[in-house]
Amino acid sequence: MALENAARAKSGIRLMVITVAAVPLLFLLSGLAIRYAAFASVSADPSLAAYARAFCKWDCTWYVDISEQGYERFPIPGHTNIGRWGFFPLYPMLVAGIRSVFPFPTLLIATVASLACGYASCLVAWPLMEKNMRAYALYCAFLMSGPFSFYFAAFLTEPLFVLLTSCLFLALKRSNYLAAGISCALLSATRPVGVLAVFATVIRMFEDHRARGGSVIGFPRWLLGRPDLLVAILISPGGLFAYILYLTVTVGDGFAFVHVQRAFGRVAGDPLLFLWDGLSYHPTSSWLPTAPQWSALTAIAGLGLSVMLAVRRQYGAALFCAIAITLPLTSNLASMVRYVVGLAPLSMLAAVLLSASKPTFAAALIFFLATCYFMTVAWLGGHLALA
Repeated sequence: MALENAARAKSGIRLMVITVAAVPLLFLLSGLAIRYAAFASVSADPSLAAYARAFCKWDCTWYVDISEQGYERFPIPGHTNIGRWGFFPLYPMLVAGIRSVFPFPTLLIATVASLACGYASCLVAWPLMEKNMRAYALYCAFLMSGPFSFYFAAFLTEPLFVLLTSCLFLALKRSNYLAAGISCALLSATRPVGVLAVFATVIRMFEDHRARGGSVIGFPRWLLGRPDLLVAILISPGGLFAYILYLTVTVGDGFAFVHVQRAFGRVAGDPLLFLWDGLSYHPTSSWLPTAPQWSALTAIAGLGLSVMLAVRRQYGAALFCAIAITLPLTSNLASMVRYVVGLAPLSMLAAVLLSASKPTFAAALIFFLATCYFMTVAWLGGHLALA
């Protein structure tokens, strides 16, 4: 009997592992099929090369240039007067490294790498979602076959950012602070807001300290007595500092990634004013919301989900997401939809909430798959300015 029970348990574990691996793969393949169908409906050239080029929109072209040519040093005759320094180096470096081994076109490598990052993000999310299969399936569907899945199939930083964010919060869940510090360092080399994840690390350390009976006032002393924790904190901004050093040596301005933002129309201002301006930008020829309205509503929804994370006592994730939304909001609403969609804790929370009952789970899943085609068509056709 004992042997039969052990064999049955082992078989159950094997089936669970296969299911966890198969669910995101299924949505990866369905997402590819849906997005290709959307591409074929608006393109005269159905080739895979044309497919990869069609999805290289907005910031993608900058990352291709960085991967193939690196960062420029002014002046460069015949080139744009806007430097590439505002785009962080880790993902284009990763693509360039793969291309040095596999001599395929940059866009092909980047597309495969983005899909691989999305798939890996789903696997990492499994333990973060408390092994809730409905929520897990919905999260995988959102990333790989959802209405914004084109962000995770293009040469943009979102796929790698989501993966590293998931790795960081999994490391914190397991109190593996060294792994969290390394993940944060890589995040800070992927996008500037990545360095903000160090606050989540410190909050988790504080929670561990309190769980062991430590006092609030004794936390700094306890922290100073733990060299391993200090190392994790100190290495967290390593990617950002390395990029600052690189810019200092090559360009002469370590903060060129900040100063170049003016060339993109990003000027510091009141985030509430930007939100109001976005909401007030009413459509003139359609009943659909304008791009500024979509961006403003997405920012508000993201901040609302951040509050819900705090209510659920996920304070580190809540603070990280709230600051990661508010900081770019101090310049304008550009790329806000992409920024919010790329915050893994928010997507995971939404998946958990929508999967609370079978009817909401089924409705959300159908909605994700149905809107993937139409949103991709609109994005490829330039009718959806959600950079």
